[in-house]
Amino acid sequence: MWLSKMIGKNTADNRAQKGSITISGSADVEAQYTAGAKSMQAYTPYGYTSAAPIGEEVAVVPSSDGEIALGTRCKASELESGEVMISSLGGAKIILKNDGTVVINSMVINREGMINSGI
Repeated sequence: MWLSKMIGKNTADNRAQKGSITISGSADVEAQYTAGAKSMQAYTPYGYTSAAPIGEEVAVVPSSDGEIALGTRCKASELESGEVMISSLGGAKIILKNDGTVVINSMVINREGMINSGI
């Protein structure tokens, strides 16, 4: 019994946590989460780079070098299953649609590369 209590005391909580971006725009970000505000590296899929806006919800996960910001909360309300959108805080967006079209802001490019009227 004593041993199980001691093991329980030494077990760190290694679960991901939600946080909020407090500083953004450089190679590192700062987020406020249960452990406090901390400067950490942000990780994104290869080829994507972004500076998450202050206040955006972020996933904070433990690593061997300390915590890392793993990404912001997905807001896919205007997308169908399987679609992809890249957007900026200023409202610019690119949507890859399931029917093969690409929407850049309101310009629609069909799967043959022809520009159609806006949506």
